[in-house]
Amino acid sequence: MKKKSKRYEIEKFEFPSKISSLKKFYRVFEKLKKRFDVPDECYDKLFIASSEAFMNAIIHGNKFDPRKKVYLTVKAYKTFYEVEIEDEGEGFEPEALSNPTDDENLLKESGRGVYLMKAIADTVKFQKTSRGMKVKIKIKKRPSA
Repeated sequence: MKKKSKRYEIEKFEFPSKISSLKKFYRVFEKLKKRFDVPDECYDKLFIASSEAFMNAIIHGNKFDPRKKVYLTVKAYKTFYEVEIEDEGEGFEPEALSNPTDDENLLKESGRGVYLMKAIADTVKFQKTSRGMKVKIKIKKRPSA
């Protein structure tokens, strides 16, 4: 769904909690890059952080339950892009996550997604909602080199 306001442009999508939804997510993101004319540097950061959040929503939030949805909202403001990814899971406490750079966590197969999102994005916020858990990712628009 497309919507335009004076403050921002917005697109909304929903996906079933299946690994196969990742292909659709990739296609949607490619279209959004063109629609919002996102420069490569911003796009790469948005895409990596958002795909991590998207997979976390499917795997950890909705636990692969195809009856549950993952909701994607992308907003293009004048000075930044904002991606919201929301699941229908029970939520979690981000502060309780272990640091993946600690020696005892270095060889673990998972646990780096939130760390990576925070390292790439300008802002990452987590919010428990009535539906589940929402992640808001912000990337500032930067002049093209």
